[in-house]
Amino acid sequence: MIRVMIERQCQPGKEKQLRDLLLELRSAGMRQRGYITGETLREADNPSIFMVISTWITLEAWKAWQTARQRLLIEEMMDSLLTAERKVRVFTEDSED
Repeated sequence: MIRVMIERQCQPGKEKQLRDLLLELRSAGMRQRGYITGETLREADNPSIFMVISTWITLEAWKAWQTARQRLLIEEMMDSLLTAERKVRVFTEDSED
């Protein structure tokens, strides 16, 4: 199982538009093979910063969704609302060998 964390910094005044696109993206993501769950958070001291955390069965499932045409189209719309590039981090479960 993996967790994907994506941070986006929105232009002031564009938060509702970004939130709507994030909901659209999650709705589409929920239908993808390997998706488990997701949540969207906003930074308490700066509500223009959004953090999306999603959980996937495998890294391969996430990579398939990451490059899906539908996702890329929505991401392109979101990018126009951001003040910086989104930051994507992927975490795996820690397993001691």
